[in-house]
Amino acid sequence: MQNIIEKIDMELWRAISSSPFSAIDYENLLANNPVKIREEETALSLNEKSLDIPKQLDVENIDIPSFDKSREIRLRIYRPKGKQGLPILLYFHGGAFIFGTPEQYDFIFFRLALDVDILIVSVGYRLAPENPFPAGMEDGYDALRWLSEYGNHIGGNKCNILIGGSSAGATIAASITHMARDRMEVDIQHQYLMYPPTSHLLTSVSMNELANAPMQTRTSAKWMWKHYLGDKIAQPPQYAVPLLEDNFKDLPNTTIIVCELDPLKDEGKLYAKRLKGANVSVSLLEIPGAVHAFDFFECPISDNFYNQQMAIFKQILKQEK
Repeated sequence: MQNIIEKIDMELWRAISSSPFSAIDYENLLANNPVKIREEETALSLNEKSLDIPKQLDVENIDIPSFDKSREIRLRIYRPKGKQGLPILLYFHGGAFIFGTPEQYDFIFFRLALDVDILIVSVGYRLAPENPFPAGMEDGYDALRWLSEYGNHIGGNKCNILIGGSSAGATIAASITHMARDRMEVDIQHQYLMYPPTSHLLTSVSMNELANAPMQTRTSAKWMWKHYLGDKIAQPPQYAVPLLEDNFKDLPNTTIIVCELDPLKDEGKLYAKRLKGANVSVSLLEIPGAVHAFDFFECPISDNFYNQQMAIFKQILKQEK
């Protein structure tokens, strides 16, 4: 552990250490009381100063019906004012499939929607362990289908949809991308995956060498997958685990971000390799000195990455026109 900490960007580590969220015992709660993580994060969030919505941005929550009309799915929409026909980024928040909210990304999406000139739609999908796989993926796929029909009604271009996610949200995004390719109902133009978990086996070199890294440990990854897959963990269903897929052909161009000191690093790289092996265009970026979820902490490495991310999205939109 000490050896890992010595390699972390110094100002990033300082920001992590001083964060009130560092007081949450995520690993213990994942094993024993995962739902309590939501309660503790909510309590801390209430103490944080709320961000002002930029004057040039409309932000709203809407509920859409699921495809089978059995439930409603919450979407948080970030829309530059006065714009129509914008590219749509359908996004899935992180949180080990168990916690997290779309609102936790306001500090990124308030800026990104305006800087890139894009409509961002973040999904409040159902969470494990109460709702294990395929609940979150089903919510996401239904949101994708809804956008492909009604995206123009909210200022977007329903024919220009990108998909993305962070951490467990990136897993869900990748699962939906495989499903969309197979069902041929919606064309996804690009997938953008931030430090994605892509295997429940936890056997990679980085998973073992960085098993006790800050922000993401091997133990927490084990519990994350157990809660998500439930009694199907011995034989995960199709689409649940991206690296178990046997067909990577005809998937959209992909951007994958991994972190030097994240145990999930090699899984992201292997997923990129599988895509490249199927002749899918892949851009793989590794952030030196970074740990899992580094971009949530205020420090120069995160600021620099935000600028990189902005440039990446602009390039994606230019290429996918």
